[in-house]
Amino acid sequence: MSVAPDFAAWLRPIVWRVRAQTAAAALPLVLAAAAIAWRLAGPGAAAAVAALGLAATAFLALRASARYDQRWLLRRLDAERPDVEDSADLLLAEPATLGLLQRLQRDRLITRLETGPAIATQPDWQPKRLVPIWGLALVTIADAIFWPRGGSAEVEALIRGEADQPPPVLVARTLRITPPGYTGLPARNAEGLSAKAPAGSTLIWRLRFAPVPESATLVFLDGRRVSLTKQNEDFVGTARLDRSALYRVVATGEARQGPLHRLDAIADAPPVVRVLVPATTLTSATPGQSRWALSFEARDDHGVRATARLRLIRAEGSGENVRFRESAMVLSGTGSPKARRFSVSLDLNALGLTPGGELVAQLSVADNKPGTAQTAQSPSLILRVPSEKMAEAAGLEGMVQRVMPAYFRSQRQIIIDIEALLKERRRLPAATFTARSNNIGADQRILRLRYGQFLGEESEGQPKAPTMADLLTSDGGAPDKVAPADKPAPKLVLPEGHDAYDGHNHGAGDRAPPVFGSDNGELAGYGHAHGDSETATLFDPETRATLGKALDAMWQAERSLRQAEPAAALPQAYAALNFIKDVQQATRIFLQRTGTNLPPIDMARRLTGKREGIAPGRRSLDGQDYPDAVPAALFASLATSSPSEADLQRLERWLAQAEVADKLSVVAAIDAVRSDPDCAPCRTTLRGAIWAAIATPPAAVLRRPAGDAAGRRYLDALATR
Repeated sequence: MSVAPDFAAWLRPIVWRVRAQTAAAALPLVLAAAAIAWRLAGPGAAAAVAALGLAATAFLALRASARYDQRWLLRRLDAERPDVEDSADLLLAEPATLGLLQRLQRDRLITRLETGPAIATQPDWQPKRLVPIWGLALVTIADAIFWPRGGSAEVEALIRGEADQPPPVLVARTLRITPPGYTGLPARNAEGLSAKAPAGSTLIWRLRFAPVPESATLVFLDGRRVSLTKQNEDFVGTARLDRSALYRVVATGEARQGPLHRLDAIADAPPVVRVLVPATTLTSATPGQSRWALSFEARDDHGVRATARLRLIRAEGSGENVRFRESAMVLSGTGSPKARRFSVSLDLNALGLTPGGELVAQLSVADNKPGTAQTAQSPSLILRVPSEKMAEAAGLEGMVQRVMPAYFRSQRQIIIDIEALLKERRRLPAATFTARSNNIGADQRILRLRYGQFLGEESEGQPKAPTMADLLTSDGGAPDKVAPADKPAPKLVLPEGHDAYDGHNHGAGDRAPPVFGSDNGELAGYGHAHGDSETATLFDPETRATLGKALDAMWQAERSLRQAEPAAALPQAYAALNFIKDVQQATRIFLQRTGTNLPPIDMARRLTGKREGIAPGRRSLDGQDYPDAVPAALFASLATSSPSEADLQRLERWLAQAEVADKLSVVAAIDAVRSDPDCAPCRTTLRGAIWAAIATPPAAVLRRPAGDAAGRRYLDALATR
């Protein structure tokens, strides 16, 4: 039995040649990659790339030579040796498992392989494929080593893949809001990057981008910038919310600006003090009353302090001998911190209040804001103890009507209120500012009517003692609806049997019947006279004219205050004060009434139609400056064209000085139009914001139509007559 040939010896040179060919093709690529890594990142990177390349080359060589095994060799023998007669598989079979004929054939194959020609089974070298690979690798290595470094920044960036890197995108965001401790509010996470929070809150941003940029910043439109610190894959930043603002997130490598986000700072409102007991600010003590009960309620959005200060002022004496004594006491409140009640029962005997004296009480509370706590005062409550002279009329209560004394504001106090309102104008809402100005105008009206009685003017109604509903406390509360000066007052609803002129008949039911031949009797048949000269205090003509000027100035001041223009009312109020001082120094005189002497009428000139010497009085209408002319012009131009940068800058300057309820909305709309001037929806949004911000234009006189040619000839003929 013949021994099978050594197939492993036959395969060994074939396997090594395949491995050599694979290494010869992969080695230039490894060297070129190592050269590029050395050029871009240094020797360390080149060594790492070379090691990885050699490992990959070895893996590829082993994988390529694995297919050259004994089965491959037998298939090559069947294909290249006809004398094998397609029986090469018998060489690997065990002789014991073969039949007689199979063993004979196997022996013949072994003999033929030992004595036959050489086997052409080794793969040939392929230099045509290796030459281009080595040539390209050598060129790449030469470029990496000898190419100048100065102008290769863009090439290196392209090789690193930075030119194809997508811009960073915000994939995760968290805005943590921590309100101030005194508010008692818990920390929370905002739903997005826009939020509303109490002023003084701490804001913490945590942002994540993909891919990760080199840096990220929060850019506010008011010029502030908050740099974000990189922590692992997130960018973290902290800021304090002191005022409302707009901002956007800016990351390195962004293709375009991100959207604007809005932060609204909710200001801490001052406390609100309301008087529960008594019901009116002026109370008259009853005989034998020894205690005075007071009750207040204080409310605040974040809580009121547990104690409050009650200020007491005791006035005693009369005339020039009035003495004032002031004291204070601390009250403890009950109830929740957001709604506390302060109650006290004052001992009038312990305070030393005597008949004819007055006691004034005012409560002062503060909120829980640390450092700069906000305070509020209640209305001044007055308790008046009747004097002995007033007690003498106790038996006449059925015949005498008891009238509470009316307290008027002086002209000087009205000026002080106007100046205080002007100082607080910037921080007051528009509705509160209008209501307070209207209330000062009401005080000016009462004072004007009182001074008008000296000239015998008709009274428009007697003033009454103020009630709690008539007063505005420091909480900024105001009547729900205040009729503006340029709109009609609401319709008066009267009970059945009364009309709007009740009370204006001046006692018509008790008037004596008219006397024939009497001027007053003839007038009474058709109406009544306004102004009672019999009850008027008579002054000399100069003093009377001065008082009339004072009333005119008061009227002008009242009109401006009713129109929410206290700045225009202040000069008139000062003028009225100066006129009143002049009147107070005048001497009253009493004059005999005389009739009116009108100039005689020239009967010869009546109904003649002659116009000689008569100059037609023509007055020109002066134009009124519109304070919102800049936004009005931009509003009109936005409907047809895109605004220029100069137009937007003028609008921003106007916005910085104007009193607009929501400035941030206008600023956001301006930024959107500036970023994309051709964006039609952005221009529409800006027009809407401008329309809500500007005031209603004042009423203007419309020019009469010019008419046709015949009408113009007629008007020209009238002008030349």
